[in-house]
Amino acid sequence: MRKLLSILLVFSFLTPQEPCDGTCYTEEEEINIENHITDIETKLSLSNEKILLLNGLITDYKLNDSLNVSLINDYKQQLVFKEEMIDLVKPKWYDNKYLWFFGGVILTSGAVYLAGQIN
Repeated sequence: MRKLLSILLVFSFLTPQEPCDGTCYTEEEEINIENHITDIETKLSLSNEKILLLNGLITDYKLNDSLNVSLINDYKQQLVFKEEMIDLVKPKWYDNKYLWFFGGVILTSGAVYLAGQIN
């Protein structure tokens, strides 16, 4: 019995096992974990690229929005200028041709009538 224990003791020292502090994984589990980590790193790099793309789109949107606001302000100013131009070009009451025609008719007929009254 003593011989058997000594042989087992010798074999146990010759073939040491890996020290395992808590959880030990098999090779297959380690490969799966490594593949999973690689997959997560790939997804992280893709998400970082998407974040950069979206930040660029946000910047473009802000620029486009500011351009649209300035365009709207320019159109409002253009409407104000058109209203002022319409007021300047619109004929005044004394530029009415019918007013001048009938005024001339009345003055002429009044002058003829007064001339007929002279004796």
